[in-house]
Amino acid sequence: MIRLTLFLFFTILIFTNALTAQSVGEQYNNFVNEAELSIVDGDYKQALEKYSKAFTETGIEFNIDLYNAAVCAHKQNNKEQFFLFADRLADKGVGAELFERKVFEGYSGSRIFLKIKQKAKKVRQKSFKANRQYLSDLDEFRKKDSAYNKLRLTKYRDSWELPDTLEVLFRNNTINLFNYVKKNGYYSEKKLGVAVTIGGYKDDFKLPLNVFLHYLEMGKDKSLKNEIKEMYISGMKNGEIKPSFLTHYIEMGNNVFNGIGNYVFKIFECGIYRLREIPELDKTNNSREMYLQGSLDDYEKKLVFAYCCNNDFEFHYSIIGSPVSKEDYFYKASDIIGKVKDCSVE
Repeated sequence: MIRLTLFLFFTILIFTNALTAQSVGEQYNNFVNEAELSIVDGDYKQALEKYSKAFTETGIEFNIDLYNAAVCAHKQNNKEQFFLFADRLADKGVGAELFERKVFEGYSGSRIFLKIKQKAKKVRQKSFKANRQYLSDLDEFRKKDSAYNKLRLTKYRDSWELPDTLEVLFRNNTINLFNYVKKNGYYSEKKLGVAVTIGGYKDDFKLPLNVFLHYLEMGKDKSLKNEIKEMYISGMKNGEIKPSFLTHYIEMGNNVFNGIGNYVFKIFECGIYRLREIPELDKTNNSREMYLQGSLDDYEKKLVFAYCCNNDFEFHYSIIGSPVSKEDYFYKASDIIGKVKDCSVE
């Protein structure tokens, strides 16, 4: 009887742990979330510790996070760690242009930094050469989708329904891309060996990012849309896809994903506003947790930092623009949470 009791106890314990165990992507994202909140608070030492844990304990390194870690080290005047992260960025195929940013200009006379820039250029060129056919194939899917989308926005702009032929072409192109990715690998940073999550400098390759987004928005095949959704969720959990990369996909995914509540935030007349009362807040926060988006409060802090304060860091948190139709109601229902630095973002 004692043996049976112990057996049942350990079986339940193992089962419970399996249910509560975090995926590697969740672990990584939790560390990075804490690091970014530390940056918002100006605690660069704490941010560096969290980034280091994210990299060492999960084995994942997104370029945007390596970059922010390098900037934290720079602001801490920790040259050893700065060069360490800068060198790892070079190994990741970010290219030499990234190191031309103003935040790095103080290192321009350093021989170590010059070698890192030279390496960055060589690694990027090597990665493109190795992936030339793969990138060319992906670009064909992008071009076809662009052509179909142009027809939607011009010739069939006022049509309620697309012609069957165009609908079939649209679906088949999406299916073909989906199957190509399943066979040849998702176009992640790890797969390509070049930067995907970091921006702000000219990229010399184009990815078919809008193909899946367009189908999530306008496609009719629910099964295909759910397969795309599951691909993204799986990619987040195994650490291939940054959750922030998916924000627009989730928001514009035509009810394929559950809502994450980004409608709560709006930019109007150079200010960021937050809706005072949020319907179904618990449901929204559960959805955010499911898609590794972080709490609305954390998201608010990062949005304000990205739009109002940020000069050197990469914070890819954004508000999808939408018009304010009833200004009186908008002002009564919302609170201003920050003034944007660049009013052209409206």
